[in-house]
Amino acid sequence: MASTKNINRTTLARKMLQLYFEGDASFENFVAKDLIITNATDGMLASLVDACGSLAISTKGAQLSRLSTDLNISYIASAGCGDTLLVNAECVNLGKAFAFATVEVHNKADGRLIAQGSHTMLMVNFHYDAENDEIAK
Repeated sequence: MASTKNINRTTLARKMLQLYFEGDASFENFVAKDLIITNATDGMLASLVDACGSLAISTKGAQLSRLSTDLNISYIASAGCGDTLLVNAECVNLGKAFAFATVEVHNKADGRLIAQGSHTMLMVNFHYDAENDEIAK
């Protein structure tokens, strides 16, 4: 049985080229051997949808802290080691309480749709006080 890989935003961010516009965020992500078992995993793609959707929402000027409340991903095709993925994220609505983003992941070489997702975030007004280990409003 293949061992699982620990995927995190820091690992993904080191491998991403980024371009931001108001409400949109575009990325290129190289599928490196340390991110996959045999193909791009669902965890890697979910992390891309999460991180890129959140960044697209940030480009709209969201100043409050955000918490993911819903992450929906449809896995359509596979991507293998050495493939470059194009990730396009768009903030489709930024309200007072919730923000919504859509994300598409394509294979750069042939334009094939690999995954698409939606990301909903709750906008919260709090600050974590690390010194006292408590949340302050």
